[in-house]
Amino acid sequence: MPSAPNPSIEPLGVRALAKQRTAEAIVDAALPLFQACGYDAVTTEQIARAAGVTQRTLFRYFPRKELILYARRYDYVDRYEAFLNEAMSIWPRPYDAVRSAFQSLTGFYEANRASVSQVYAIIQGSDQLQAIERGHQMRIDELTAFALDGAEAYFARQGRPTLESRIVASVLFGTIRPMFREWLRGELPGELRLYAEIGWANVEPTILAAQAYADTAVAAFRRVPPR
Repeated sequence: MPSAPNPSIEPLGVRALAKQRTAEAIVDAALPLFQACGYDAVTTEQIARAAGVTQRTLFRYFPRKELILYARRYDYVDRYEAFLNEAMSIWPRPYDAVRSAFQSLTGFYEANRASVSQVYAIIQGSDQLQAIERGHQMRIDELTAFALDGAEAYFARQGRPTLESRIVASVLFGTIRPMFREWLRGELPGELRLYAEIGWANVEPTILAAQAYADTAVAAFRRVPPR
């Protein structure tokens, strides 16, 4: 005899699905408004009206307006961190773990090019969002620097990464970001993965030079007596 449905479990799935649909409706309503009017000009009241929800409901799902934008395939900082968590558990050499996480992020971008490019274009038209983006890029650099300091430092993440690793992480992503941006703008045709593989191979000598510079410079700084 089949067991009766458990009322304490079944409604949870229904509610979760309803919440997901509401969140998607808000995002679907917001993106065309952002594209047509510009992110900064669109109000949460306009978004709520277009989505058919109250502002109270909108803020319950998205306490800040920018979260609506980042909900659609653009949460790349969290994704990179997840890729890095996995890679740091697999690869014994930190540099290889960073490369693996970067390649995984590249695959995500390539699989979602249309939606990611759409969000990127909206960001370029907003000073507010570009400021938020700079914070995200700093977070990527920090995660990378912690990873370069080794698995123990990465998973503990206490204090700040070493200056040497911060220098190398800044050089690494400073040389790679322009390629990502051109690809998102549609200026670079074809597969991002291929550009990334070529770019990474060519940037390795630069990274080794940056590592040598960082080690030498930091050692020199530490020899300078305090005034």
